[in-house]
Amino acid sequence: MAKIVIDKELITGIANQNNQDFYNSVEKKVSSVLSAAIERLGKQIPYINVNNVTLQPFNEVLSGAVTDNSIFYYLLGVDNSQLELNTIKTNMFWYNLKKRLKIAWESRRKHKRKKKKKKDELTNISKIDFDASKYNIFNLTQDLFETIRLFISQTSIISMEDNFLYLVGKDDFGNNTKIKIEICFCNKEHFKFFEGKKKLKQYNFSCRVECLREKIREAGPNFVKMLKIFNVLYFQANHEMPNAMFMESVLYNVPDKLYEERNIYDTFVKIVNYLHLKSINNFNSINDLNLKLYQDDMLGTNQQVGFLKMLKMIVDNK
Repeated sequence: MAKIVIDKELITGIANQNNQDFYNSVEKKVSSVLSAAIERLGKQIPYINVNNVTLQPFNEVLSGAVTDNSIFYYLLGVDNSQLELNTIKTNMFWYNLKKRLKIAWESRRKHKRKKKKKKDELTNISKIDFDASKYNIFNLTQDLFETIRLFISQTSIISMEDNFLYLVGKDDFGNNTKIKIEICFCNKEHFKFFEGKKKLKQYNFSCRVECLREKIREAGPNFVKMLKIFNVLYFQANHEMPNAMFMESVLYNVPDKLYEERNIYDTFVKIVNYLHLKSINNFNSINDLNLKLYQDDMLGTNQQVGFLKMLKMIVDNK
């Protein structure tokens, strides 16, 4: 990757990108496709319907700090205790690799066809083999995979891995738009992730959402602009996007007064100087203000290393 020149023009350009209408259109389309698929699937699977699911932005889509390298990452939480119980009882390794490869290969072949499908092929879906005592989140992900294909264009690509769905399609969502949907459980404010064989991990959005609202209210729009800038620079330094909650946590801990400059480049310089002198180990997590960054495993691994690498790139660029 070519060396990036970090100057006033670059920082201002990143900060002033305003693609809110595009982001709204992506979210609207994702919601529309999922609603249609769930409504159809719910006629055969009693564990899911449009009233017991929640679509929740999970990464920087939540704050609005989306950049060109962002993936639209959503949680699709299902509130059904029997589905959750079945999943806990199921060994994660039931999911056969050969079956997964077969699905991916069949999907690839379908998308390679040049002739259009007949209308009947698009409107018919084979009867699902449903066993109330065994049906789990991996079965649901597979059935959603099959059903969603009926509601996206033939130029779109959908793939699946465990309880994740991945969508790419310029005609449906826009050029280079990548969508990641994690099928999980939810109950009121809590989302529950299936990890390992029988372990569920809970996550509550309430503190994060409230902290973001508070910071935007107190620090102003420069807070989201700085999130965008740091997301881009982190990607340039590490060739991957940062964990959104980690970056939000770091910038949440920066004093509000440093965001007050009208010139975003001056704001950027002040905040970089501040962070260069501070130890972010003492910063609190945006998920739980009683936790330090290194204590919150929701912030990902090696994020502090990547962040320091980014800061070094910025300082060396001066």
